Amino acid sequence: MTVRRAEADDAAAVSDLVARFFAEEGFAASAGEVKARASTFLAEPANAAFLYERDGVAVGVATATTVFGFETGRYGEIEDLYVLPVYRGRGVGRELIDAAVRWCRERGCRHVEVVVTPGAEIRHGLTGWYRSLGFVETGRTILQRDLG
Repeated sequence: MTVRRAEADDAAAVSDLVARFFAEEGFAASAGEVKARASTFLAEPANAAFLYERDGVAVGVATATTVFGFETGRYGEIEDLYVLPVYRGRGVGRELIDAAVRWCRERGCRHVEVVVTPGAEIRHGLTGWYRSLGFVETGRTILQRDLG
């Protein structure tokens, strides 16, 4: 089993896993939208996806982005984490998060953020899991405005 950074020709594997994640969690983007965005996501220098593979088959994915802002300089966000149900509880998610954090650190990020939705907290207790990986709550609230 290995974790590696996804390349352009991995767009199908990345989009398949992200689409499964979105479907399970009830996110708005359809599988078609995810597939259409995968190549663009992977081509952006500020983005990365990591695949966990077993016998050459992708069984987990993590995606990360970086941003540069006035407050802290460059920082990262882990946007997506998904592991096929049969591989959960085996350390796959932890290895994917570790790879994403290393990538952010290598790009000069001062910190890495992750957003836990209320539904994900109820279903999976992710806040505690992320705390076990060294993440802390900041007390900030995320507000969003839809731009259509």
